[in-house]
Amino acid sequence: MQEVKSGAAGAIELAVNAGRARAQAFCGRLGIEKPFLSAPMEGVAGVDLVAAVSEAGGLGVLPVGEMTPEEVAAAAAAVRAKTTKPFAFQIRIPPKGGRAPEALHQLADGLSAVFEDLGLPAPLSKEGRERYDFTLDRAAARFEAQFAAVLAARPAAVLSTSGGFREPEAEALFDARIVNIGTATTLREAKVLRAAKVDAVVLQGSEAGGPRANFEDRDDVMTGLNALVPAAAKATRLPVVAAGGVCGPEQALGLVLAGASAVMCGTALTGAAESLATPYTRRALVWADAAALTTTRLYTGRLVRCLRSPLLDALADYEAVLPAWPLPEVLMRPLTEAARRAGREELEAVFLGQSVGRSAYRTASEAVERITALIA
Repeated sequence: MQEVKSGAAGAIELAVNAGRARAQAFCGRLGIEKPFLSAPMEGVAGVDLVAAVSEAGGLGVLPVGEMTPEEVAAAAAAVRAKTTKPFAFQIRIPPKGGRAPEALHQLADGLSAVFEDLGLPAPLSKEGRERYDFTLDRAAARFEAQFAAVLAARPAAVLSTSGGFREPEAEALFDARIVNIGTATTLREAKVLRAAKVDAVVLQGSEAGGPRANFEDRDDVMTGLNALVPAAAKATRLPVVAAGGVCGPEQALGLVLAGASAVMCGTALTGAAESLATPYTRRALVWADAAALTTTRLYTGRLVRCLRSPLLDALADYEAVLPAWPLPEVLMRPLTEAARRAGREELEAVFLGQSVGRSAYRTASEAVERITALIA
């Protein structure tokens, strides 16, 4: 019996060592010390959080969001003023433009009173039509300018979501020696990214908070990390980063044993002192659990895991007739951003993963150290 136990213990030790070696190799590629990436959470992951994660030895990831090229350059300079260590940018592949369907007009009409209450132009007014990108024509031009600014900033890596980079962008990253990381929600998407010659793949499991980053499969193909990580790691032979519900060292170790080279954490960092989370979101981290969350397409046109809210309840009847992603963002983004600024908790969009209530890290450094304790 003792020999059997020793054999099992030896096999476990070999597996752990192999996982750690794989994680160290990935860290070496990025120039970081810990196999830990921060999730690119808009409205939460700002300069302070990104710099703190990087300074702690991980890779802080700054979302580009709606930034102008000048803001991208300023953000890169601000991060570098706080740390000399590597960091990354995240940018979303733009959708195709087109005529806004009638369903978006229905939602716009239903939200008019809320917009006016927040001091925003009514969506269907002349000012509103000029301000909000109803056709998505501006999105493509914004992406081109953002990508050029990101490339000029020379981060250690650039993460794409909602698809992979086209050949010109991928070649530009390669020439600049910037690591190209794609985001997948399914095995098929991971294989598509491999064919696009990415250097690594973030696997967004169904446990994750925020919007789904799907681009080939439907957003309701909700595959968990336990199924996705080993399959994608084996099929792609690329470093994979496990994202979704990771809040402790045991989870991180399990995912590395399953084939991951690193973990990405979002909800676990949301309550950190360096995050941009609102007071309402910070309180929710204390009382909420997975049962307090829901999935909805109202915010983006794709499934989003978030905190239940009076706004979602009021808009429930619109969900069945929503236009395709990302047209609902044209209306919901300015609404929820204005609600954050005004402290209107009933209108806030709070994106949280299933680990909510299970992690309470006070600082980014504490989160990086503790979560990677068994894999670094």
